[in-house]
Amino acid sequence: MPLLIDSTTGVGLYEPTAFSLALRSTGAKRNTLTIALRAVQFLYESISDAGFDLMERAKNNDLLTLGEVEALVAQCKYFKSDLPESDNTKTYSNVSAIGGKLRRKVLYGTKPVKNGTTASRLIYITAYITWFSDYVFMLKTPENRMEFKTVSEKVIKALKARTPKKSSKKVKKGITKKQESLLLEVVGPAAPGNPWNGEFVRKRNNLIIRILLSFGIRKGELLGLKIKDISFKDNTVFVARRPDDPEDPRKRQPEAKTAERILPMGPSLVELLKQYLVDRNNLDAARRHPFVIVSDDGAPLALNSVDYLFSTLRNAFPALAPISAHILRHTWNDRFSEVASKMMNPAEEKKARNYFMGWSEESEMAENYTVRFVQELGYEAMSKMQDVMYAMGNK
Repeated sequence: MPLLIDSTTGVGLYEPTAFSLALRSTGAKRNTLTIALRAVQFLYESISDAGFDLMERAKNNDLLTLGEVEALVAQCKYFKSDLPESDNTKTYSNVSAIGGKLRRKVLYGTKPVKNGTTASRLIYITAYITWFSDYVFMLKTPENRMEFKTVSEKVIKALKARTPKKSSKKVKKGITKKQESLLLEVVGPAAPGNPWNGEFVRKRNNLIIRILLSFGIRKGELLGLKIKDISFKDNTVFVARRPDDPEDPRKRQPEAKTAERILPMGPSLVELLKQYLVDRNNLDAARRHPFVIVSDDGAPLALNSVDYLFSTLRNAFPALAPISAHILRHTWNDRFSEVASKMMNPAEEKKARNYFMGWSEESEMAENYTVRFVQELGYEAMSKMQDVMYAMGNK
């Protein structure tokens, strides 16, 4: 579990750790906790820069002044590395290698982070201030608890008012069938245009692409697959949830964000997987852990290696842009819609999709993942409508 520590003492900070545990109890995953603590780090380094202690402020029925809120919000708009140093700042760090000091003034011409990043930082800072206020209130730390309650509510309101709205995300679509055909062609291990070196890497990357297209699973779910999750008796794959897996040596563990489920494998994928496992087991390091997808040295493959796989594809074949692991999840949904619309009624299709995607039965997430299919149906309907109108006008 990530931890925020005082770099001068090497000791974890009590309140941020308690806050992290509170988040953990709600089901927050390791990566979410890391993001939250990075935001809290901004807060604590800003407080240190201003030269006061949050607990001491609370004892005196206070938290942050409006000016301090404004300064904190301003700092959250920039990369830490782009903020000039302040000699007063006490440094805090995270076990996930967060380092460096938070600085007071922004260098001229420095490019700000995206609105979504600023919003995320401020959302978690506000969540921490809310938790901290309740925590000290229950401990009866403030001299005048009602006065402190009023102050904390105003600070929280000020932070929320200054948190930018996350810009609506561009609607993602799956790749077209033409792009899919190109993708499957170029990732073939023997393809002349295959952008990777080494027979094992080519075979593994081909398998990765085909698994993502076949199952529509997330990259974290892909990298979390273990040998025991594969059943060649039933030709199925079990997608499991294993938070803080003691068998996983990766610093940033892949996580399954959705429900556990069993997915069927067709004959072609079964054969491809069997061949890959033979090659995998020839790597000494791969035999020391249970994970299916490995690097060329046998270690469990890292999340950023999957990202690099797709950036390599985008650079080598611009026609595949903006391909990513998540775009292939959208692609699976498009292809499933094409098949299911001919075999199932809408209720059955929704139930099946939600199961395969790991969503709850009542989930409406499908609407976010079937944009291209719905759009193409709409285009076809509009085209037919226009043909009818044109024919009527020419009678």
